[in-house]
Parts: sequence; C-alpha cells; structure tokens
Amino acid sequence: MKKTTSLALAAATPLLIPAGILGHALVLLKRRPLEVLYETRKAEPDFVPLQDMPKQLVQFTVESEDSGFYTHGAFCWEGIRDAVQINREKGKIAVGGSTITQQLIKNLYFRFNHSYARKATEAIISLEAERKLGKDKILELYLNIIYYGNGVYGVGDAARFYFNKEPKDLTVNQMFILAILPVVPTRGNPIQYPEVFERFRNKRIPRFSNPKQPIFTEEETALICSYHADCLDPDLRKPDEYTNNYPQYITLTNERFGPFKNEGYRNPMETYHGKDTSSADL
Repeated sequence: MKKTTSLALAAATPLLIPAGILGHALVLLKRRPLEVLYETRKAEPDFVPLQDMPKQLVQFTVESEDSGFYTHGAFCWEGIRDAVQINREKGKIAVGGSTITQQLIKNLYFRFNHSYARKATEAIISLEAERKLGKDKILELYLNIIYYGNGVYGVGDAARFYFNKEPKDLTVNQMFILAILPVVPTRGNPIQYPEVFERFRNKRIPRFSNPKQPIFTEEETALICSYHADCLDPDLRKPDEYTNNYPQYITLTNERFGPFKNEGYRNPMETYHGKDTSSADL
C-alpha cells in the first residue's frame, strides 16, 4: 500500500507543482486585485498620469527597460532565451529577462528574491495584467511605483527630489538620467556613486544609437554625455546627512507596495489607507 501511494505521489508531482503556482497566483490576485492597486496609486497626490509625462521620458524609459514593450505580450521570448543562457553559464539565476510588465508585477507582489517558482507565478499574473490593465496603464503604474534610489518611488517624486522640477519641466539630460536610474538605483546612484553611474550611463547610451531610428539628435547625445551632476538639484551635488545615511543597498522589496510582515518592515500603504496590503511570497 505504501509503495503504491509513493508511486502515485511521484506521478502526481509534476502536476501538483504547476497547480500550486497557479493557485498561489490566484490567491495573490484575489488578495490584491490589479485594478485596485492601480486605482489606489492613481488616487495619491504625487501620481503622474501618462499623458502628463514628457514623451521623451516615456520613450527613454521604454528603450532602456524593454524596447519591445508595445510589440510583444507579457513576455519577451528572446529575453527569456538570453537569460536562460546566461543563467546556465553562471550556474545560478543571475538575470531574469523581464519585461516592464513582469517588473511591475514583481514590484507589486513579490520579494526581490531569485527563484523559478517566483518567476512562474510572476508570469501568470503578468498575463492577467496585460488583459486587465493594458499597455498604457501598465507603463503608467510602473513609472509611478518604480524605485529611483534614496527612498524615492515614482517618477514625480524622483523629478522633484533629484532636480527640484516637475516631470514636464525636465531637460533631455534629466529625462535620460531618470530613464536609466531604476536599473541602478542603489549602488549606481548619481549622488552617492557618481563614477559608477557615469560608467553605467556610457554603457547604456548605445541602446539608443540605432542609425535607422535614432532616439537622440547629435546635440542631445553630447548633452547626455556631459557631466550629470550639472543638472542635479544644486543642494544634492554634495550628499547631505539624509543621503549619506540612507541605506544604499539592493532592497529586498518595493517599500511602497510590497513590505512583508515577517520581514519586520513598516508598510507605508497601511498608513495611507488603514488596511493591510501585504502579501506572502513563495
């Protein structure tokens, strides 16, 4: 009898794992519906509607993060293929090949840990996000929750913190800085680590250099390659007590939407709305 049971469990395991991942995705979606998260963020005073963002800022962000965002679905199969190859070579999950949709879902629902189970659950919710929200709302929400370093979330607060401006008033150089900063918001922050940021900026610029469809004019390229601190808020050119003391490490979770009770973080959303918005991770 015991042998028969073991054989049955062994046969069922490949089915139980995907079913468990699907079940977990459904629980997360029920606990924190995508439409509710979107409307909650939209109702906050620092929310910047997509139509109020400079077109170049949006274009730069898409080009930096996911150039095929508007042409592929929730996933980019080429990116996944490349990520699998890199991970195989490194012997660990080093990169994820994520689209903007997947990055948004990671920020909304998960700790920033690396696991195939998390990626699978993230993929299921990403499909639902594309169906429920559509591309524009996904991009709009992404730009309003993504981390820009120094405790700053969302493009509106980032523009005010780094440049003392509203997004609509940013220069080309400033828009480019904000477009690439979410990739290196901690150890590549332009205030604490300007040399690291400049090296990263110079590596990122070739993504925008397609001769058939140039993103920059020659003048804009020269401006973007100029010393970045010239366009920071003058008060930030020398790190103050706040920026010196702010922990510059890779955060485990987006602190606007995703702190978890068992990690001991305070969830800002609980303060704003008087209710628990946390979720469990795999």
